[in-house]
Amino acid sequence: MTSRLLFLSSLVALVAWPARAQTGTCPVVSSISVQPGFDYESFANESRWNVVLYSKIIPIEGLDMQVVKSDVSLMFSRDADNNKTVTLAGRVRLASSFAFCLKLQGSVEDSSEVPAKLRQSFYNPLTNQFLDFNFWILHTDYTNLAVVYACEKIMAADGTCDPGSSYMWTLSRGTSHTAAERERIQEIFQSMCLDMTSLRQIEHSDVCPMT
Repeated sequence: MTSRLLFLSSLVALVAWPARAQTGTCPVVSSISVQPGFDYESFANESRWNVVLYSKIIPIEGLDMQVVKSDVSLMFSRDADNNKTVTLAGRVRLASSFAFCLKLQGSVEDSSEVPAKLRQSFYNPLTNQFLDFNFWILHTDYTNLAVVYACEKIMAADGTCDPGSSYMWTLSRGTSHTAAERERIQEIFQSMCLDMTSLRQIEHSDVCPMT
């Protein structure tokens, strides 16, 4: 159980960093553009997506532990009943000589009107409830790049996302981004009033198994 809780702390919440660095005018959440014509099957493709860059981590209720994370990956698929699923795997390093890989199984739902607006759900044993969070695909080429966004609190005053409640990740089929991909990522981050210099990078050196 201890290992699973540590994994929840470090991976499902890929503990939250300070508020984002803002640049320009922030968009109204309801007007944020996501990947047009999003195709889940092409996105899943029975192959892993590696988390390369992230702005900060979604906090997990009941646990606040900072650990070093690496080799964080996701794999999207369908179960025997044709439900959308996600497997989250990664390495948690608690000390220089102690690290372990663990994985979690989750479910994926999408908006029938906007398929790219996914929502993931993982069981949180600390609260005996499920941890749910948005996972919007802002952009993907399906082959090597995806930019993902989540807003967990919308400001009532203007409909923008609360600065402390917005999260962004970049995914790759590999472990890094090309110069062209970084340019595209920068364009998207600027449109979301985020500064790329605030991003942190996930190290990938020893793949964690998905099975």
